[in-house]
Amino acid sequence: MKKMNIAAMTCIAALACSAPALAIDLNAYGNIKLGTFWTQNSFYSGATGAARHDSDFSLDNFGDSFIGVKVKDGEYSGVAEVGLYNPKAYSKGVEVRLLYGEWDFGEGKLRIGKTPSPYVFRSQQVWDSDGGFNGYGSLWDGRYANIKVTMNNGFYVDAMQPRVGNQANNTTNVSPNADVTAAYSQTGNSYAATYTDYDTMLPKMVVGYEGKLNNWTYGGGVAGNWYKVTSSTNNSTPVKHDIYSYLAFFHGKVDLAPVELSYNVFTGQNVGDLMSTATGNGTGNTLANPGQANGAYFDTLHGKNSHTYGGFGQVGYRASDRAMLYTGVSYVRDDNKIAHADARMASFVNLNYALGKHINIVPEIDYLNDFKNSLGQKEPRSLIAGAKWQMTF
Repeated sequence: MKKMNIAAMTCIAALACSAPALAIDLNAYGNIKLGTFWTQNSFYSGATGAARHDSDFSLDNFGDSFIGVKVKDGEYSGVAEVGLYNPKAYSKGVEVRLLYGEWDFGEGKLRIGKTPSPYVFRSQQVWDSDGGFNGYGSLWDGRYANIKVTMNNGFYVDAMQPRVGNQANNTTNVSPNADVTAAYSQTGNSYAATYTDYDTMLPKMVVGYEGKLNNWTYGGGVAGNWYKVTSSTNNSTPVKHDIYSYLAFFHGKVDLAPVELSYNVFTGQNVGDLMSTATGNGTGNTLANPGQANGAYFDTLHGKNSHTYGGFGQVGYRASDRAMLYTGVSYVRDDNKIAHADARMASFVNLNYALGKHINIVPEIDYLNDFKNSLGQKEPRSLIAGAKWQMTF
């Protein structure tokens, strides 16, 4: 036994001596979130405009609950983060939220891996898994593979996975292993009498700048995407289109303690073909079809571009060391000059209160109005009240 103890102590001492030579820092972290919300939804008949109502209570995990680890070895670092899918997609199990490596080369940083898009800027709205005005003015479109170079002066260039179309099998960005369906897939390699074929040649590109001037933190840039689409029905002559989409965005926050002001504004062409704008709010079946996949896409039937503008404004107030009050409103409008313009808005007020060192509760009230769709028919209105429960470590 004595010899075993000596051997163990020798092994521990050897590891302790070798650890500094490895010079690798490793830190784990996590954020567990759960929501309790009541929703009152009003839906309308497209034919008559008659209303029906639906009331629900939900107690469920937030889709952005996660655990992660950060590693660092000199000028190299990395992040791996896993979490839950949104409650509407439980069957998908656990999601890899972040997975990237970064090299600090002195004058800037090179990052490769899976991260959010640079134009993402979200509000403090918490309903629908920290929705942050998802689909209503925040530009959130998920996390995708990209190569980003950020210079120390704040300028950056990001090459991302390209995006195509708005069909059900194209709700995510292009994958080289996309499934072959009855029609052409994203990497069309089969033939059918009725088909749609997408051809991509270049990555989606984002160029921007992030800076700070006194108490004003700000950013902005442009993003662009291009692909070709060919479609045919029953062996008819194929119809071909080149889809060009762009996005110009500006966001920022002004800290006037105890008050802070945040804003996000954007405009673009065919933004649905550049990013996923179909991530509308809703938990479970409370808003089965909130109308987010709308006129933001190129109209392949008429060959018309769609133009979008929108954004949000938010005010925060530090009431105490434990309490922060937020309120905000957003608006988005899509118009292709053919059908009725499709607009929607959202608003909220909440109080982020720290119950303890690692636990917060955020009571909130929201109102959403999707106005009318591209056919001029009334879309859902929703009133939501509840709270987010959050524990960090």
